[in-house]
Amino acid sequence: MSIPVQIRNRPIDQRFNRGPAGWSLTEPLGKWAWEKPPKHAAPGDAVDHIIETIEGSEATYEQFAKLMFAGISIEEIVNTVAIGGFMQGEFTPDVAELIKPPLAIYFLGMASENQIPVRVFDTPNGEPMQNRGLSDTDLEAIMQEQNPSLYQYIKEQVEEPMPEEPMQGGFLAVATTTDEQMEE
Repeated sequence: MSIPVQIRNRPIDQRFNRGPAGWSLTEPLGKWAWEKPPKHAAPGDAVDHIIETIEGSEATYEQFAKLMFAGISIEEIVNTVAIGGFMQGEFTPDVAELIKPPLAIYFLGMASENQIPVRVFDTPNGEPMQNRGLSDTDLEAIMQEQNPSLYQYIKEQVEEPMPEEPMQGGFLAVATTTDEQMEE
């Protein structure tokens, strides 16, 4: 059983129990795999390597199939493979982002071949998220609070409908105005 260290009868805050900012820059370069040149600089090479690794080992192939069968979404699998490859020094972060769509297609094909019901996205129903942005009501409330002058201006403009003049001759007709119409 450990007794918490106390300074002047107060326990030490664990948030401060770490190195200062920039401390990692004082360590020797190349300590981590991502600090070295990547093994695969081109996205196509990285995708080919990952697929060869998966298909080269029956146990690995089965593990991914089991994950999909268990309900892990393809999005989660692809994100994990991309982050893991970067952390192991296989490719750079931008290549990790670029290989996600081809890997998702590969895993979709794998699920189809094995007749695995699959969730594509990491949502409760496996479908893409809808309406990720602000609703109009929320935006209006924020604008009313944060920028009332703009809110009032927009509200006045919306309430005053623009006068509509009937168009004669369709939208391709040449508009002609007379001197009397110009004076009005």
